[in-house]
Amino acid sequence: MDIAVEKKEIIKWINSIDNPVILEQIKNIQKSDTVPFDFEKEWENGITIEEARKKTSEFIKSLPWEKQ
Repeated sequence: MDIAVEKKEIIKWINSIDNPVILEQIKNIQKSDTVPFDFEKEWENGITIEEARKKTSEFIKSLPWEKQ
């Protein structure tokens, strides 16, 4: 489908929306497209491979491994 046709269909659909909750969700999508991704900030929030291994090991040990 041509991108111009898709845009027209989306605009037509948006113009038909009466629900303010859906309109707010659309606004949030628009805002998220304009916010640049801060790699350094996300990197600080990440966990080390050692932490990931520890959490994975703890999770696997917590599973019920008994035969049924």
